[in-house]
Amino acid sequence: MASKTNSTSNSGSSRLKVVLINAPPLAIVEPWYDRPNWGRVGLAYLAAKLRQHPGFDVSIIDAKLERLDFQQTLARVTALQPHVVGLTAFTNEIKPAAYLAALIKEENPSLLTVIGGVHVTALPIQTLEEFASFDVGVVGEGEITFLELCEAVRADNDMDGIPGLAYRREGGFVQTELRKRILDQDEIPQPAWDLLPPSPEYWVQTLRGCPFNCVFCMNHNGRVARTRSVENVIEEIESIIDTYKPKTIRFGDELFTVNMDRSRKMMGAMIARGIGGKVQWDCQTHVRFVDYELLVQMKEAGCYQVDLGIETGDESALKSLGKGTNLSMIHKAAEAAKKAKLAFGTFFIIGQPNETRESIKNTIDLAVKLNPNLPMIGLMCPYPATEVSRLAANGEAGYRLISTDWDEYNKQIGGAMEFANLTRSQIEWIQILAYTKVFLYNLRFFDFLKFTWEYRKGAWSVLKKAITRRSMSSSLVKPSDYDEKLRGGRPASMRDIIEARSSWGLVQKSELTRTHKEAPELLKIARTS
Repeated sequence: MASKTNSTSNSGSSRLKVVLINAPPLAIVEPWYDRPNWGRVGLAYLAAKLRQHPGFDVSIIDAKLERLDFQQTLARVTALQPHVVGLTAFTNEIKPAAYLAALIKEENPSLLTVIGGVHVTALPIQTLEEFASFDVGVVGEGEITFLELCEAVRADNDMDGIPGLAYRREGGFVQTELRKRILDQDEIPQPAWDLLPPSPEYWVQTLRGCPFNCVFCMNHNGRVARTRSVENVIEEIESIIDTYKPKTIRFGDELFTVNMDRSRKMMGAMIARGIGGKVQWDCQTHVRFVDYELLVQMKEAGCYQVDLGIETGDESALKSLGKGTNLSMIHKAAEAAKKAKLAFGTFFIIGQPNETRESIKNTIDLAVKLNPNLPMIGLMCPYPATEVSRLAANGEAGYRLISTDWDEYNKQIGGAMEFANLTRSQIEWIQILAYTKVFLYNLRFFDFLKFTWEYRKGAWSVLKKAITRRSMSSSLVKPSDYDEKLRGGRPASMRDIIEARSSWGLVQKSELTRTHKEAPELLKIARTS
């Protein structure tokens, strides 16, 4: 693959056919992610940006939403006869996406396959080295980069001058300069939801970015909370309600209320428009950015649950987490939610740096004491470009990275790393115990039965893995040619993992410096809320 884009055989064609894909899962491990009731918003944004410009025919295939398997997805793609296929993937999705790309390339070797999303952003060149079925990687925020790439393909021009790309060139690979993030989110068009099937739930992103630097999170949208205007968000919500009449809207922001003044304004607008009477919604946020008055307002505006990132119940662990919280803040936020009579969920992670039995006990005790409506208790996963991945690759903080098989990178039942003080099996049984204690110690027997039934597939996966002690990837039912299609590439090394963290840290610093010069008001949001 050269830097010229003529491999698509589109010379002389007036319109470029582009298909955007969310690949099927290998198995239904976490139903709320592997078989969601909402479409992938990132693809809807890419399609909307392309449609602003002439010369493109755009389609979206969300195989997870549409419950398609690999062969059904392949048949859909083949029927559309695209010149460019764009796929998106988190780390645990990268191998299924590469497998699908390989099937597509077998049917039409001349088309261009493009991979975007979090994983390729963390490991741009290594992803292309590992998976020959990807021709190009879009690194970072994709709307402008993918548009410029498609324009180059249509005009048969070089890719060399397009920021935010990684691609193959005879004899090696090229990564272009960093693509600057879009500071004014209102510049991005409303998602092209009409290209996806109507669904009972819709994922709405009101901002991108999080000011914190948690050790377990890559923070792929950056450390600057870049918000859409309230008017822009309300316009999308009302359009979704009027057109598709969904049951639920899920706000996908990292920290929905990070700008509390903006949040109060948004709640006021939602209440004035009667949105709460038309749709229910949920969100996730940080315990620092909620109070009783805001939670009351959120409930009146239609919020049925707010999810809080707690992570650990150990005070010393909280101090080193990079999240800027303490136990006092956590208790205050939970009490405010209870006082407001607003259901709340909590995110906990077992396996913090230098985790001990005592610190785990503190976490479980806190979960029981908070007694959230929905406890969510995951296991630490060393996602690329996170500080935890660097520590694990170096054998530090009680971690040892044992696999870069990306199918193992699941925060509920993955097995990518081991812990110095506890075996993987012990950690998994503690996870099961933690869920059980939250419900039973609070005498919530019916809620426990309801929870285990609603999440039965995920619960069974956790229990089966703890009993059999088999790796996640070995227990998955894969297509017969799955490993064969993915064989031959260069797996990620410990050095790749360590360098990914270092490189990403430089990207984050660069964007903070740029924002300080161009939009310093954005850096004040978390400080003044």
